[in-house]
Amino acid sequence: MTTKFVSGIRAVVVFIFALFSVIACEKDFEDIGVGIVDNDLFNTKDAVFEVTAYNKDVERSRVDNLPVYNIGILNDVNFGYLNASFVSQLAFSATPDFGLNPIIDKVVLDIPYFAQRDTVNYSDGKPKFVLDSIIGDLDEEYTIKVHRLATFLNELDPINPTLIKKYYSDEEYSSAYELYSDSFIPDENDTVLYVERKFLDDDISTVDDIDTIKKESSSPSIKLVLDKDEIANIFINNATTSDLSSPQNFNNYFRGLWIEPQGSNGSLMTLLMSDAALSIYYTNEVLTDEGGVSDLNGDGDMDDVDVPVLTAQSIILSLSGIRAANYKRSYTGSTVENFLNNPDTVNGENKLFIQGSAGSMSEIELFKGVDSDSLAAIRNENWLINGAILDLYVDEISSDNIPDQMYLYNADENSIILDAISEAVVNGIAGFLQYNDDGTPLKYQFRITDYISEVLRPNNPRKLAKKFALRTYHSTDAIVTFNDTIVRDFSWRSKGVVLKGNNLTDITDETRFKLKIYYTVDNN
Repeated sequence: MTTKFVSGIRAVVVFIFALFSVIACEKDFEDIGVGIVDNDLFNTKDAVFEVTAYNKDVERSRVDNLPVYNIGILNDVNFGYLNASFVSQLAFSATPDFGLNPIIDKVVLDIPYFAQRDTVNYSDGKPKFVLDSIIGDLDEEYTIKVHRLATFLNELDPINPTLIKKYYSDEEYSSAYELYSDSFIPDENDTVLYVERKFLDDDISTVDDIDTIKKESSSPSIKLVLDKDEIANIFINNATTSDLSSPQNFNNYFRGLWIEPQGSNGSLMTLLMSDAALSIYYTNEVLTDEGGVSDLNGDGDMDDVDVPVLTAQSIILSLSGIRAANYKRSYTGSTVENFLNNPDTVNGENKLFIQGSAGSMSEIELFKGVDSDSLAAIRNENWLINGAILDLYVDEISSDNIPDQMYLYNADENSIILDAISEAVVNGIAGFLQYNDDGTPLKYQFRITDYISEVLRPNNPRKLAKKFALRTYHSTDAIVTFNDTIVRDFSWRSKGVVLKGNNLTDITDETRFKLKIYYTVDNN
């Protein structure tokens, strides 16, 4: 990145909004310039330049404190096997007060699905839902385990305690105790929780009452019933010790929960883990005055005070503090395996495999075959760049697993491309999925006009990056911060797509990956 760009970037970000009308006019010129600017003084042309693009394995991505997380298993013929697990601390500000002589009835880890109301199948008067943000085989059963986490989650970097610790998807976790293990299939009808209260009298062999727990929206959620004896040991039997005397002590004693899927196939769920909670349903004794209303202790009068009354209670602890994930991947037997193990970095590939969640990306070299002398000759032509376009056509479609947007950046410096700033109020560098007239995915298009203009200007041109990187993008990935240009390696979403590369058998194929530049030259 040039000194000029680095020093001016903050001013550009602030000033860009004041230039909205100017940029909009420039955008209009780029869109129509190819057909309009053509007279005795100027001549509008276009040129195609070769690129080289190949595949690269993404070994890890950042996963700390995201708003959403993946949990589950995905086995895809193109992208291979992905197992996504999740770890989190529990919210703890003070020791939970379970009252007098508490006994736990049920402990439930409740994780809301993303779901929409089914407005078609609504015949019996009860709201029905359709789960979304789930990919893979929703009918395939796999196992979910919930562990008491043994690994301590550091807030600060152990190597440099002045920095906040970053968590990556290849971090390993270990179990102190298994709290739950059972088979699992996503269930859109899992909308109600029933809690049997057996401790409201002296006979625990009978059910005294049943609480019906249902969200106000009636929406479904995953409900994992944990080992209540272990939870009682953690929160009730240990309540008077120093382990629960402060948040710091608690997070060292009870280090969190680890939700781990197991199996060879299944479905991968996107879940709003910030809304997940550990609900502890219990019964305790509440000292109550009879007040002349009822004979609570059965002694024949109604004037006793501080009578212990067995009462149904609950405490809810959210999953907060440090949250992270672990991704286990295997490409064995998948289409992408050979492309990652033996990338053709000289000629490029005919297919590009792009997937998030520490999956795969593409590295791209622009102006392939154009040496420095040829590049200098182009600069001397003093082109006015009207548009610089990269089109990446979809090669194979997985209808429920294709990203809505891609991100292109400078891999040499791990930084954003100029157009991401200069064209921010218009569309940035774009990269959005475009569709055919029949609604099927067509291509992703990037506009890098300002960047190419800088590279091809005759005086003091910008240095051409040796490599660009292409990866999936989602708005919650936090690619860059407001005052920085460095691209951060968040990429939680596991959607993927196979794109056409530059090295197709038919070099005249219009869908082949290439760089196209529209420019105007001065005939004088």
